[in-house]
Amino acid sequence: MVFEDIKFNDILFEASVGRGTFGVVFKAVWRGKDVAIKTIESDAERNAFLVELRQLSRVSHPNIVKLYGSCQDPVCLVMEYAECGSLYNRKSHFLIL
Repeated sequence: MVFEDIKFNDILFEASVGRGTFGVVFKAVWRGKDVAIKTIESDAERNAFLVELRQLSRVSHPNIVKLYGSCQDPVCLVMEYAECGSLYNRKSHFLIL
């Protein structure tokens, strides 16, 4: 799967929608579609962030959000926006008895 090197200025940020593993996640618009922007807050997390980038760039499945590309300055991932949030957040609402 090929992903793009996206220019940060091409992204229209709308709102912060939560926190991810590495930093803040924003809802934004890129090329006319809703996207999620995953950011990093520190250089110490950059390596783990790059691992996620490599892993997502190799995966293509209808049940996994698409990675459209990344920005280099500032470093962030541009991904398909999941309106209902992450699977982790959805499953945490259910209790197992």
